[in-house]
Amino acid sequence: MPSINREWLRAAAALPVVSFALLSIEPALATEPTNPVKAPDAGNGLGDIVVTATRKETRLQSTPVAVSVIDETFRSNQNVLTTRDLAGQIPGLYTPPTGITPLTNTFFIRGIGNSDPIFDPTVGIYIDDVYLPRAINGMSDLTDIERIEVLRGPQGTLFGANSAGGAVRYVTRTPGDRLNLRFDAGYGNYKAFNAHAYVAGPLMPGLLAASIAFAHDEHEGYTWNPSLQRRVNNQNTDGGRVKLVFTPSSTLKFILTADGTVDHSQAAQYVPTTYNATNPALSGLGAITGGTLFSPTQFSAFGDNVSYAGRYGINRSHSGGLTGRIDFDLSPHLSIHSITALRAFDQNPVNYNNDGQNRLPYNSAQPRRVDISDNYIVYKQKSFTQELQVQGDWNRLDFTGGLYYLFENFRSNRIGYVTGLPASDTALPAAPFDQIGRTITRNYSAYLQANYRLTDRLTLTAGGRYITIRRAFDFQGVNDDLDGNPIDPTLYPQVRTGGAIPALGVNIAASQINFTNANVLNHKTWNAFTPKLGLSYQVTPAIFLFASFAKGFDAGGFNNRALNLATALPYAPETVSTYEGGVKSEWFNRHLRVNLTGFYNDYKNLQTAVSAFSPISGTYVSTRGNAPAAYTQGFELETSLQPVDNLSLALNVTYLKTRFDDYSAPTLGTVPAYNYTGKAFSGQPEWQYFASADYGIPIGGVGTIKLGSSVNWQTSYFSDLLNSPQYRIGNKHFVNGFIGFTTANRRWDFTLTARNIGNAFYFSTLSPVSTPLRAGPFAGTQLVQGAQNAPRTIFFKVVYQY
Repeated sequence: MPSINREWLRAAAALPVVSFALLSIEPALATEPTNPVKAPDAGNGLGDIVVTATRKETRLQSTPVAVSVIDETFRSNQNVLTTRDLAGQIPGLYTPPTGITPLTNTFFIRGIGNSDPIFDPTVGIYIDDVYLPRAINGMSDLTDIERIEVLRGPQGTLFGANSAGGAVRYVTRTPGDRLNLRFDAGYGNYKAFNAHAYVAGPLMPGLLAASIAFAHDEHEGYTWNPSLQRRVNNQNTDGGRVKLVFTPSSTLKFILTADGTVDHSQAAQYVPTTYNATNPALSGLGAITGGTLFSPTQFSAFGDNVSYAGRYGINRSHSGGLTGRIDFDLSPHLSIHSITALRAFDQNPVNYNNDGQNRLPYNSAQPRRVDISDNYIVYKQKSFTQELQVQGDWNRLDFTGGLYYLFENFRSNRIGYVTGLPASDTALPAAPFDQIGRTITRNYSAYLQANYRLTDRLTLTAGGRYITIRRAFDFQGVNDDLDGNPIDPTLYPQVRTGGAIPALGVNIAASQINFTNANVLNHKTWNAFTPKLGLSYQVTPAIFLFASFAKGFDAGGFNNRALNLATALPYAPETVSTYEGGVKSEWFNRHLRVNLTGFYNDYKNLQTAVSAFSPISGTYVSTRGNAPAAYTQGFELETSLQPVDNLSLALNVTYLKTRFDDYSAPTLGTVPAYNYTGKAFSGQPEWQYFASADYGIPIGGVGTIKLGSSVNWQTSYFSDLLNSPQYRIGNKHFVNGFIGFTTANRRWDFTLTARNIGNAFYFSTLSPVSTPLRAGPFAGTQLVQGAQNAPRTIFFKVVYQY
């Protein structure tokens, strides 16, 4: 470990100790607390925030976990509909503002995440403690969400596998004996229309309560497509949730929840541009608009949020689930909980373009218009989870333990229309390749975490989870014709040997022939133990210190993107060991809240593309595998200030350094050498800032005018592993604002929200498309494509609640 890494590790662990020096700033807060320590009176300052980050209700300021909370007020004022809208606003959390569909969200926490939704996520997503195994078809809308909790750092003990980076928890509202109504509707530019409803209350007071929520969100496309002469990248989603709560006694509660989502938004289309290392005049162009893919004769000028993709993206996605929860108090000190869930989704189909280019003639040998890179996909998934949990609290000891089981059946059928760019004017395009897979996963886990109060101020936390994951992987690759139909091997044996098929106008690469992995390395079991050890100290009622060590685990799996049998290999789990220390504090009679956390993540067996020896072929291949070592380190600062009544200020700062310690290989057989050691992770800004100000102007007896603004800013990052200058994403900043009015009885609320007020456009990713052009006046030019953020949006919303 480099010396700077050891220093960061020591700094993170020593952070609580150093914080004692801060006590002299506010002597009134450093007085000896009474025993036991009580929460300070809220008065007119910042109120208490209750979280369930440790699987039970605790005060945010006395929870020894780095956690951020987004409440309903913030979401309403900022018109936050999905978690993607929170990009740049939560310390340590990075989520790209775009995905292949509006409901496909990938999250990174402290640099740890997975950008490919077909593989396991590294940040766990939970709805009311039910785990979502895939990033595909995530949350559609936040209508009945009480709060969002973002837990930073490994959550392997209480939450399990695939939470090495952290967890995002959606906590929905639970109906009771009080009638609760909320309706809102709004309209904005880009023909945006949103409508939401939530009704909750008693069916049989004291015994049975119910709630129902519905959401519809739509807008026309944010991107202009000259090839199709229409706007693309729109949204059209509907979602709903029904919840029943049966309480036959004060010690027993049953909760049944059903939810569903329909997403018919268009699949993503990306923005094209170019790069030429020797001729700057050929960099920064748009899309090919003349000639063939072998020898283009004309390019368009570059345009922000302009895509030339030749196919209209199709997306037919559906998801839903049924959850049953039982809470039973055996005694005042012991309770048991059962959480049972069935969930499923399908995307049938999703067809998205991955080059930003129009369909053009391939070359002289194949004049048919083709895509360089396009995907037609069918995903189907079903999962069942069962958790049995026991919680106890005796004197100085409290604990949470349980057993967990997950079964998942994930099917994928991906036709990749990846013809590539011609190597010559007589070459035929590569045949579309259909990757058909099924992964069966079983997860068996047992966990226990306990807190022991050594004194009235000092608490020791210890726990661990033992995990067994078994997977079976059935996979085959099939070559198709240019219309997506499987090529008959009895008529064209080239699909088994490789070679050109002039009659169909395609070429079969010898490294991409038809195959199946039946009875070949298609079963695997992995075991892991993820411990946690921590200390926390309540210095005063307003100052809380904590330090911890935790280990996270992301399951091993199989290469769901294999192009041949030799690369259909298993890869090992990745692990992260995290050292963390922090201080949570409140000052000036709770008018200022300052929370600071430092961390160091030691990463082993990072799951990524590597050179690996294939026991199937006896050769080295490029496949999904494990890079030996990497690390991330940094700190997160969260502050809230209420200097005067009706004025709230916030400032969040994140510093993140990422590096590969060991990620290189020499030339091995036909696999070229690579060296990413010392490089930064792709897609991770070093600094992120978020600041906001909200002000209310009371109008006596009438209501309150509310004004607010926010800005988030982040430094540049690289979009590729080599940290190449041409794939560097520059600094970004976005400014948002709102103005509104709330009636005196708080029944009606009117809000006008503007997001990205400056109408700034930035790429979130940049990727090369095939190889550089080989002929014509643009020879040597590299086609590049990427996703860009949404333009300026203005939205007016009316809310009624009771």
